[in-house]
Amino acid sequence: MTLAINITVSYMIINKKNPRVLRNRSKLKKTGLTEDTRQAASSDRFIYPLLAVGFFGAMILPALGHRFNWYTLPLPIVIVGVILMNLGVAIINIATLQNSYASKILDINKGQMLVDTGLYSHVRHPLYAGAVVMGFFIPIALGGLWGLIPALLSSLMLVIRIEFEEEMLLKWMAGYEDYQSRVKYKLIPKIY
Repeated sequence: MTLAINITVSYMIINKKNPRVLRNRSKLKKTGLTEDTRQAASSDRFIYPLLAVGFFGAMILPALGHRFNWYTLPLPIVIVGVILMNLGVAIINIATLQNSYASKILDINKGQMLVDTGLYSHVRHPLYAGAVVMGFFIPIALGGLWGLIPALLSSLMLVIRIEFEEEMLLKWMAGYEDYQSRVKYKLIPKIY
């Protein structure tokens, strides 16, 4: 319930302040890719399926745990999981609001400018950072530790995707190399 409220309110705010980003994020098909970005975008052929396995597995395994009476987490830990899962969603939505070019596909749009303010002044990929937080705390919010295994797979896929994205941005995004030197961390300040 809290997740549904979080997402609904966030999308209402994003739609009011920056509707372009919702159109970019709703792209299901890679259209308008240049030859320059096509190679980086092709990495999604193996990343997205594994990301989906990890994400849905993080939800399915706790459900199976409840069904088959596997170990379930105590309520106070579940509540902390719900809070931190929602924090991850909030980070995703703030990053999305701050970067109108945020897209599900690896591409660089015509006229796209480098975003280096807000969350992007602390880590280079705050949207992915929020996704990692959300992904790890979904199974905890659902009361099952086994879901952390597929959550780890999702996180690994995001880290791999960052490498493809950074390679693309270094080649074709003006100022990205300077941005890398100013903002040292990809996902977690002072760590990675």
